Amino acid sequence: MKLKKVLSLTLAAMLMLSGLALTACSGSSKSNPFPIVCGETGMNDVAGVATYGVSYYNLGVKAGDMAADILLNGATPAATPVSLDPNPALVVNNTVASEIGFTIPDSVKSNATDGSADIAVTRVDSAIAADGGDYTVGVLQLMQHVALDLTNKGFVDQLSVRMDAAGKTVTILDENAAGDQANNITIAETFVNKNVDLIYAIATSSAQAAASSTTTIPVIFNAVTDPVGAGLVASLEAPGANVTGVSDINPVAKQIDLIGELLGKEDITVGLLYTSAETNSIYQIEQAKAECDAKGYKYVEKGIGDMNDIEAAFVSLRNAGVDAVYIPTDNVLANGIANVHAVNIGK
Repeated sequence: MKLKKVLSLTLAAMLMLSGLALTACSGSSKSNPFPIVCGETGMNDVAGVATYGVSYYNLGVKAGDMAADILLNGATPAATPVSLDPNPALVVNNTVASEIGFTIPDSVKSNATDGSADIAVTRVDSAIAADGGDYTVGVLQLMQHVALDLTNKGFVDQLSVRMDAAGKTVTILDENAAGDQANNITIAETFVNKNVDLIYAIATSSAQAAASSTTTIPVIFNAVTDPVGAGLVASLEAPGANVTGVSDINPVAKQIDLIGELLGKEDITVGLLYTSAETNSIYQIEQAKAECDAKGYKYVEKGIGDMNDIEAAFVSLRNAGVDAVYIPTDNVLANGIANVHAVNIGK
């Protein structure tokens, strides 16, 4: 009897411990949500608590200025450094913060904008000629997309302002490649055959097509995360040929600094979540790691193959004891950012 009682108690204890372990395991991805800082504001609107984000309209305005300097003032792409967003906006997401039970410090809230930090530019329609303008600019855009459309609009708005101030007009040949590289090449070659005065290429593959089509016509790119890695320029400071432009790289250093301000402490471990097959994501993660090293923060990397890896990635980061998660601008994670948030809050 005593032996049977001991065995029964032992078995009960084992079952209880097993149940606790299973509960802990199954609930590990559904508890203690992370504060997340995303690489860009669209992702942050869904899953992040705060971030510094670029304005694609502002990037277009900057490119318009660069084009005007080349066309009107004789500037050369070779000596025109690649530019970044001159005014990244600090935005907060009180809804997500409330959902994960995180309090955004007043110091962050007081510096936040309403998310509309676009430079104010009023297009001068009279400076845009349907044909026969003083200058002709070919615009090659990879596809219709909110961010890319804004870089297009900002460019034309600012170029028209600069043309009007100089008493000149510009003809805009606006073409869309519909996401097809063959179309990119055809459009770029058409612009070259028409001997346009400048090509404005929006997105990396479009910029590469334009750059490959000519060594003499100035090419200004936009919405390119890593222009050096893409082979478009020799360096950001000295592009070195007929190509320069504007990078949409996020202010990674400011975003990592923001994590420290959000957490209010110096002893921090940051989870770096990205898609391991995306070159642009890896480029940003390398910058994030360097900034963590400079700040004395520890970090844990977790690369995923696709969205099916998200829950396991969160469990891994939680087990590693990270305090917050940084997600760069990443196509896979951006497309599935709602899933990221759902996993984070346990749905």
